[in-house]
Amino acid sequence: MSRLFEGFGDDADATAFPALSHLDAETTDDLDVSSLEKSLLDDVHPADARRAAGADDALGESAGDEDDGELRALAPDEYVIPDFERDAKDLIAYDDAKKRHIRQQISSAETAIQASFKAKREQLQLELKSARSFEDERRASAVHTTRQYANLYPNHVDKKGVKPPTFLENVFSFGRAGRLFRDAFAATEALEQLRAGMRKREEQLGTLEAQMNRAINLKEESIKKAMETDAGIAEFHDRPEISALFKRTERIKKERADYEKRLERGGVSDEEQRDRGMAEFKLTFIELPMMGAIIAKVARYGKLSYFQLRDLTKKEALVSYDSRLDPLRNSVFDVYSVAGAVAAKLKRNDNGTAFRVADHFKVCWRNQEEAEELYGRHRAALREERGLAKMEPRDENEAEIIERLASLASMVEGSGQERTSPAPSAITASPRL
Repeated sequence: MSRLFEGFGDDADATAFPALSHLDAETTDDLDVSSLEKSLLDDVHPADARRAAGADDALGESAGDEDDGELRALAPDEYVIPDFERDAKDLIAYDDAKKRHIRQQISSAETAIQASFKAKREQLQLELKSARSFEDERRASAVHTTRQYANLYPNHVDKKGVKPPTFLENVFSFGRAGRLFRDAFAATEALEQLRAGMRKREEQLGTLEAQMNRAINLKEESIKKAMETDAGIAEFHDRPEISALFKRTERIKKERADYEKRLERGGVSDEEQRDRGMAEFKLTFIELPMMGAIIAKVARYGKLSYFQLRDLTKKEALVSYDSRLDPLRNSVFDVYSVAGAVAAKLKRNDNGTAFRVADHFKVCWRNQEEAEELYGRHRAALREERGLAKMEPRDENEAEIIERLASLASMVEGSGQERTSPAPSAITASPRL
């Protein structure tokens, strides 16, 4: 058990994280609902109807990705919720295609560079092989001529090489001393030049690998920079397999930019912010059962506030904000239905001990370090987002769930801390008639 989980008890004041951030989404085609469809939509919650309409429009746009015509402006009380999952796939596909294109170009350039350096390597190896075949011959010639000169003038031959004869030695030998010296000097110089050339080529072979790697790195940087230029990116977008995908990503970015502008101008309703947030983060309104749930945060969309619950399967759901539920911020609880009645109870381990919020994080995130970090953030925000305006329940079912949770919260508040609250019995409602 980590020190973090040991150091923090579950009886501290609870809180929730700040409101969800809202990302932009994709504008779809106009809503075209018949009078019959409108009458059906009137029987469901307005937010559900709008999300359904947005999904239908998104499917329509998917079938006509090449249509870039102007869209009809929606009425102030109308909005379309994009398909964030599909948009994310398109954006990821575009980024992957771009990376793949760069990798292909780099791979082709690397192959060409390697072929070029292979030819250089083979040429150097051929020259070395040829030089070695002449080395023995030139060494024998240098030894022979030097020995002839040394036999007659040993004082002019040492480890440093051969020295020229004196004037008198050359005169009395009728020029033979000079000829022997020149032959020995020329043969020795030829041998040294050959060996110097061999050493130079051996050094070139040794540095050839580093030069090739440097050339590949420079070419890779050049290709990446070229993709950042207008000409490079335009060439990439003109590829047949990229053109349609690029248009979809541009529409996604444009819709999100338009949404941000509307948000700044105050032209986005609280309901639209909520529905976009729910679609983006795959949130739903609370549905039973939720086992091992905690209040993960308070989600705020303008004037709308919700408790965002998370269960042990990491499923997250919204329930209308009610300050009576505040004592549950640092508790783990079960809320479920039994024989048509809503029941709520504090979650306990098999041995009857309290199931703590720290335990919830350890179950949801198996990685100990990640669980500790997330739990630390959760505790750091325990005292935030309190005393907000009460939200009216969406329907009778949610109202009943809130009442059961409020009763459970009163027990937790009365006990002072979760681990000493009454354990065995669940709080239930009367069966529905």
